This record gives sequence, C-alpha cells and structure tokens, in this order.
Amino acid sequence: MATTLSRRGLLSLGVGIGAGTLLAACGGEDSPEAANTRIVARCWGGVWETALQKICPGFTEATGVEVLNDPGSDTVPLLQQKPGQYDLAWLIGNEAARGLTSDVLEPIDTSRIEKWDSIVTRLSDGQTKDGKVSGVPISYTASGILYKTDKVPFKITSWEDLWRPELKGQVALQNAPSIGGLFLIFTGARIFGSGPTDYEAGWKALERLKDNVQFLFNTSTDGVNKLAAGSVAAVVTIADQGIPLKSRGVETVVPAEGSTWSVQNVTIPAASTRKDQAYEFINYMLKDETQVEWAREGKAAPASTTVTLPSEVSANLVETPQIAQSLWPIDWYEFGQNITEWTTRWQRIFGS
Repeated sequence: MATTLSRRGLLSLGVGIGAGTLLAACGGEDSPEAANTRIVARCWGGVWETALQKICPGFTEATGVEVLNDPGSDTVPLLQQKPGQYDLAWLIGNEAARGLTSDVLEPIDTSRIEKWDSIVTRLSDGQTKDGKVSGVPISYTASGILYKTDKVPFKITSWEDLWRPELKGQVALQNAPSIGGLFLIFTGARIFGSGPTDYEAGWKALERLKDNVQFLFNTSTDGVNKLAAGSVAAVVTIADQGIPLKSRGVETVVPAEGSTWSVQNVTIPAASTRKDQAYEFINYMLKDETQVEWAREGKAAPASTTVTLPSEVSANLVETPQIAQSLWPIDWYEFGQNITEWTTRWQRIFGS
C-alpha cells in the first residue's frame, strides 16, 4: 500500500535527525531485505497524491514493494540536498531536464521501459537530449483557451483570437515563471513570427497582448475561478479545467494550430540504491489499467497510446489521439535554460 509522509510526519520521526532516519523507519540500512521492499517517492500533493494512494496498493500486491510518498514541490533542490532519500520523483518537463543536466537524475535506460515505444512520440521526444532521457512520461495535459460565451462576442477558434480588440482587459494568463504563461512566447512565435523559434516575434506579440490582459494568476484554479465568476472573459490554462464549467457557459478550445503541453514524468534520482524497484514501478504505471486509474484520479491524459479510456473518464478530458498528434514540439532543456531570463523580461512587460 502507499503511505504518505508529510513534512510534519517526517519531523515526527525525530527532531534534528537527517534523511537516513526516513529510510531506517522503513527498514533502511539496518535491514537490506526491508530496504528492497520499500521505495520512497516524491510526488506532488492534491489530486496527484490521491491518485498515487489509489494506485500503489496494486503495485505492492503485484511486486511486494511498498511505496512511501513524501508530497511536495521544489523537488530538484531537495534531491540535491538529500541524496539517497528518494527512489522516484515526479517532475514536469523543464525540471526533469534540469535534474538530468545537473546529474541529480539517472538517465533513463529506455530498454528497461516495456512500453517506451507506445508513449506519445511528442512527449518522449521532449524528454530526450543528446541521446539521454530525463524521465518517463506518464500523463500530459494540453493548453487551451477557456472563454465565457456570454462575454465574448465571437467564437474563439485560434490562438490569434486572444489578440482581438474585443478582448481588451478581458484575458487572464498564468504569471511567470510558471510555464503556462511563458508558453505564450512559443504561441506568438508561431502565430506572428517566422516559426517556433522566432522568440523575438513572440515577445513582440506579448507586448501587443498586454492591453488585453486584466489578471495574472499564480495558481491555475485562480484563473478558472475568475472566469467562472465572470470577472474575465477568457483564460489560457490547462484545457481540461474548462470541462466542469460547461454548464456555466464556458467553452474550451484547443486551437487547430496545435498547442503547448505539460507532462508528468517519473524520474529516477541518481543516488537511489533501489533503481530496479523504480523501473518496476514505472512499468506498472504504464500498464493500461494503471493509466486508466491515473487518468481517472489525476484528470490528465494517458501518455500511452495503447490505452482506451472508459467513457466516464474520457468525458473529463479534452485530449484525444488527434490532439496528441497536434502537440507542438517543446525542447524542455532549452526552455529550462531560458526561464530566468524570460521571467525577467515578462515582468518588464507586465509590471509584476
């Protein structure tokens, strides 16, 4: 079964005692046999923690390996500070790239991933640089435009529509350094520039978009709440978040030009001594039945192309095989290297 270890729980193991205590409490160094039947994961909280709690009992039953979860963010610095404490870590694309280039993560041996060739190609390509793979995509979410039909006097079909004068002061964007906002540099480059790497065209497009932006949000639910309340007319965010608002006059669009996306990777810390068990867990996560359960609980699309979702699960997702084919290429390594500089430039535009 899965066990959650919160920060409070970690402290309860003993004030002033380091990471070794966590492993000792699980069997750790004093019991090699126990150490090989428990792995420690770093997964986000919220729906992801809930999803992990639902999935891990089946993994434990199948393999005899228990998963202990320490939920939270800021994972790469933690892996650097606490080498050997974690055996698995969920990371988005740019963080996985950062972890690999800093040698905090083990390059994935794709020959040990039973369904590697079944993963949506755009996702797996995005984790690969110079022949090294930073993480294994488990699920993904596509970006989209959510808008109130009673406040927008036209049908939104394209990213270009965000720049229309009818939306002056009516758009909400995710604030930098969150990737949801910075993605618009890619969008502007494609729509108004010469191609996906014409970043200067993307920045000029953002400067023109400023008049239409009313609100910058740090948490995706803040933007959706503003939209639901009618405070803004349109929001750029995870497309699936618009589905529950359909009855409140919210339309969700993943434009035909394609879309940016975020990915939920499982990565393996380089300092882990239980890599065999980590690979077992990754293979379990890519099984069709596990992918269905993860999609059900996490409201994210499966990374595997062999999965057929039940209708009650697919009804909560906008991602389809067609949308998977239209995802834009993202070089997460380049993106991660640019985040600091791009955030500074973003702040000069939006004054945040």
